Amino acid sequence: MANKDKILLALKNDEEIKSFATYLYSLGYETATAKDGGRALEAAIAESPAIIVADTDLPVINGDRLFQILRNNPHTSKIPFLFISDAIVDIKGFRSGIDVFLVRPLNMEELHGRIKHTLTVKDSGGFASGEIEGRLRQMSLADILQFLHLNKKEGVLKITSADAAGNVFIKEGQIYNAAVGGVEKEKALFRLLQWTEGKFEFIPSPIAVTKKISTSTGNLLMEGMRQIDEFKKSQEEFPDKKALVRARVEEGQLPQGLQPIIYEIIELLKTYQRVEDVVENATYTDYEVYKTIAGMLAKGILEEVRAKAGDAVSETVEFLTNDQAISIREKIISRFSDPHSLSAGKVFLIATSGPLIGTFVEFCRRIPGFTVSYKSSYVSNAKENPLGLVATLKLYGGMEINIFAIPSIKHMGPLWKAFSSNLIGLILLWDEEGGKDIKELVAAKQDILVNKRVPVVHVFAESAGEDVTGVRQTFNLKYKKAFNLKLDEPIFKMDAEMIFEIFYSLFSTLIKEDYVSA
Repeated sequence: MANKDKILLALKNDEEIKSFATYLYSLGYETATAKDGGRALEAAIAESPAIIVADTDLPVINGDRLFQILRNNPHTSKIPFLFISDAIVDIKGFRSGIDVFLVRPLNMEELHGRIKHTLTVKDSGGFASGEIEGRLRQMSLADILQFLHLNKKEGVLKITSADAAGNVFIKEGQIYNAAVGGVEKEKALFRLLQWTEGKFEFIPSPIAVTKKISTSTGNLLMEGMRQIDEFKKSQEEFPDKKALVRARVEEGQLPQGLQPIIYEIIELLKTYQRVEDVVENATYTDYEVYKTIAGMLAKGILEEVRAKAGDAVSETVEFLTNDQAISIREKIISRFSDPHSLSAGKVFLIATSGPLIGTFVEFCRRIPGFTVSYKSSYVSNAKENPLGLVATLKLYGGMEINIFAIPSIKHMGPLWKAFSSNLIGLILLWDEEGGKDIKELVAAKQDILVNKRVPVVHVFAESAGEDVTGVRQTFNLKYKKAFNLKLDEPIFKMDAEMIFEIFYSLFSTLIKEDYVSA
């Protein structure tokens, strides 16, 4: 490949110069080399290279001074610089979007990628994206944030590891917010501060996000590092993340004036049993939640529950193959008019009572990828008549299925229509007590199917003592007639063993037939 753009390599290390020059030459680039800032200055003025790769710690004239001199020369002022350093340093006059800063260790492919991008942007008259890049093993996130704070930078700091990614939003050096893995604010930032492997990239850009972190950056970093140190010291005293716990007292029995985190944990335990689920859904930082749970266990407010073999909460069983999950994703996307806006399918969960939904969701915990949404649906005042997202089921291939609770109240058609975008199925729940409202449930089903043709699964919750063949057959015939079902169309029993069959039936029907059509 022929490439007439000359690259000036101004590096102090002979081996580094030789390696990069040989590699770039093999790709068709013409290079010039200089081992100190004085020679680099002469070469830059004489040859006007397309880009200068400069070590910040050059002898004779360092990289920073070389940059200042060439910027003030009208013949060289527009040459982009790619700085290489062992640590982040502030370069006066650094042109965000034009110049690039890389932190060692580097590899040849990485350097070539940045050079190629800079030359492409330079030729098109555009701007480069990143200002500072590097690896966390060479510079900790705390040091990077401190540098950005002291130099009053504004932009997004992106951090990536092998299996996760996070962002820190910075304005005038202050941390406005942080986000990783579905959490944000201090909780997210303190998790990111623990990363020691991965890459970082600071992208200068105007920040318009809402400021959700009010603590000053200096105090924030000090508190974050303190909590990380305390967590390491106290980890053996904390409950295992897989442990199951429950409250020994009702929320109303707690005295007034306790720390708010205690009341939040008690509320969360109404939905979650596992410690890691409480930690994940709490608004407080991981250390604060673990420490508080440990204290509540010590004082007898909470107790640990020993899971028995066969408990639904402790078992997970695969029920869909990867091919089936991908087929579901493709089927859903192909049925919507605007597939680019689709991020998830939606299943309506309609029941004759709120507690039925709660019981059903508890059984669903066995399903891999099933996550209960505490914040939107399981607050105290929503349990009797829940409305909204109650859980999410993540399938292989990137598709999410949102489980959305809808109350079966008369004349709720307009409400169903408002929430029916991306609807892919219905699950109807009732018990014998709710049998008196069966006409209402039938009407809800019919009203929705008029607007969206989707598969429907019918689920009956048997009472204790009803598990008798004759009784079950009587109920089946009674309710099949009410829902106008064929004799071979099943009514599922609501229990932990059948929960996989319920979803498998829904998804299998979705794949096989021409559903999800308006």
